[in-house]
Amino acid sequence: MTGAGPEERAVVIDDVTIRYHVVGEGRPVVFVHGVYIGGSLWDEVARRMHDVRCIIPTWPLGAHRDAAPGAELSARATARRIPAFLEALDLHDVTLVGNDTGGGLCLAALGGEHPGLDRIGRLVLTNCDSYEHFPPKGFDRIATLARRFPPAVKLLLRALATKPGRRAFLKSVCTAPPTGAQATQLFEAFATSEEARRDALRVTQSLEPSVTLDAVAALKAFSKPVLLAWGDRDKLFPTDHARRLEADFPHARLEIIHGASTYVMLDRPDELAAAITAFI
Repeated sequence: MTGAGPEERAVVIDDVTIRYHVVGEGRPVVFVHGVYIGGSLWDEVARRMHDVRCIIPTWPLGAHRDAAPGAELSARATARRIPAFLEALDLHDVTLVGNDTGGGLCLAALGGEHPGLDRIGRLVLTNCDSYEHFPPKGFDRIATLARRFPPAVKLLLRALATKPGRRAFLKSVCTAPPTGAQATQLFEAFATSEEARRDALRVTQSLEPSVTLDAVAALKAFSKPVLLAWGDRDKLFPTDHARRLEADFPHARLEIIHGASTYVMLDRPDELAAAITAFI
């Protein structure tokens, strides 16, 4: 994207302001990111896609700019907001694209009887939470600690928001982590706002395997096409996770993105954009 960039827009869903921007024109593609990161995670992929309308929200997962102290910010609540967002924007035949925690939230959304689910025309999952891996091994300890001793995780999130903390985070999810302004932008308000990090703590406390395990029957009944565009160098979400999803979805296809880790969209934006475009 060049110049001033796309215009920011906003919609309020369940007392939560969801800011988003739109890139391109054509059939709608809606992106879902993970915790502590904003929608700008998807910008490099969106600007490589053609003849589609990429709608890129920053979901209330800890990097959102508008604090929501009175709203429910659990993973299940955010999953419900995904189809509500599609309905609020009156989108049809949507390609829904999820990554990391956001992929798990897409699965959780399928597991509920939410208005707006029929607006999903196809689903793309990159490396993401699923089944009992919500959150993945290692991060599950942080989620448990957040519930049992919130002050400790509050301090941890503050440390993660520092420049060294953000650098360490990106090294854990990228084979070639971005640096400089691009790296800073990815974290949006998480890097600068104590209020955003307070909300991030509330989100972290809600992360537990039942969120995605409760959706297993729904994904087995999902009749729409599914693309699993999976990086093969990911320790958090190895390709075995993708093959399990491929076996359970009735109409799924696995495409390996070589040389990519969790953040496929940063490691291999050209390959991921081409895979999604061809799928649509």
